[in-house]
Amino acid sequence: MSTTSKTKPAFKVWLETDEGYVFGPGVYRLLRRVDETGTLKNAAESLGMSYRFAWGLIRKAEEKLGEPLIHAHKGGRSGGGGAELTEVGLWFLEEFSKIERAIKEYSKFPLISAWFTNELTGEIIKVGTEEGEVRLTLRMGTPSQIEVSAPESVLDAGEVAVGDRLRLRLRSALTKVEKVQ
Repeated sequence: MSTTSKTKPAFKVWLETDEGYVFGPGVYRLLRRVDETGTLKNAAESLGMSYRFAWGLIRKAEEKLGEPLIHAHKGGRSGGGGAELTEVGLWFLEEFSKIERAIKEYSKFPLISAWFTNELTGEIIKVGTEEGEVRLTLRMGTPSQIEVSAPESVLDAGEVAVGDRLRLRLRSALTKVEKVQ
């Protein structure tokens, strides 16, 4: 087996605003543990962080976002303190988890042999938008047609119209090949 066939992609993901870094693996793991343990203190300890460091990570992220990620409440002499994630904190936890899962899925594929590029040309016969995506139906020939969805960041629906001809360059991972009867 060659060295290139053992190579696979690896990524470090973080979220940022125009002001810079907001949220990455450290804050994600901390929020996950707060959600599991119910306290920032226990979450920090389980990750080998000091409480002060953990609280600093949370505060920096909250300052950049302008919204709280956790709601902490102090206990008295008999204890009772704790923390729970706000709706914003839960949303970031869920979204970062989705990103992490997607990257892990793509990272399963070896580099060179699993990726291929195709180029398709066709005439737009239908344009629509749905939940931040542009949906196109292209006629590739008679009677072939293909439906394509792309994030609005890749294609603005206002830039294309029925009757326009498009060339699509697709880079895809080959995930499964099946013989059909």
